[in-house]
Amino acid sequence: MASFNIELRTGASLHPDGEPSDFVSEYAGVITCVDDETGAVTKVGRVAAMRVHAALAHNAGESLFDVCDSHSGELNYLHALLYEPERYHFREEVMARFDAAEPDLLVLDYVVLSPKWRKLKLGLLAVRKLVDLIGSGCGLAVSDISPLRHDAAGSLRVPPRWLTPYATDEERRAATVRLRRYYRRMGFSRLGRTPYYALPLNRVTPTATELLEPEQR
Repeated sequence: MASFNIELRTGASLHPDGEPSDFVSEYAGVITCVDDETGAVTKVGRVAAMRVHAALAHNAGESLFDVCDSHSGELNYLHALLYEPERYHFREEVMARFDAAEPDLLVLDYVVLSPKWRKLKLGLLAVRKLVDLIGSGCGLAVSDISPLRHDAAGSLRVPPRWLTPYATDEERRAATVRLRRYYRRMGFSRLGRTPYYALPLNRVTPTATELLEPEQR
């Protein structure tokens, strides 16, 4: 038998005159497997996430556009997609669809697992725990739900065998459909025609026990 844990790491500047991007917290995590008999610990996965502190930026008088734009192209895109221009809250249609009253945004960057531990719903459990640990006070969690590219192994600091190489675009599209269906179990739904899916965080999401139940056909 084995037990699984997730360990998260983050950091922040203590300088009062920091950059706008300081209102974005980055989280890096490791999923570990502990052998219940021997106590041996093995790294079996990695996760990464970001939180946009829109409420703190508002209190500090920092432009939310500058916060996102100075951080990355991805957050610049998500700001335009989700937030009212020159405001600190989500667009009216986003708030209406997802009941997203809280202004902070949680961005789930990736979850990657060793092939040995796939098909155990470990990825969903890791996302569920991430939301529990760092999603309080966020209106939405969003993620670009698609398979990671095989050539990203170096930047993710994982063995290349952890990332599946797809021989054709058709294989990759099929894998994307399966992955998105998988995350819909937790409550993610697509944001228009974009590759991003959103999870409302002020609604009840499935518990870890419910996620482990067999999928209804």
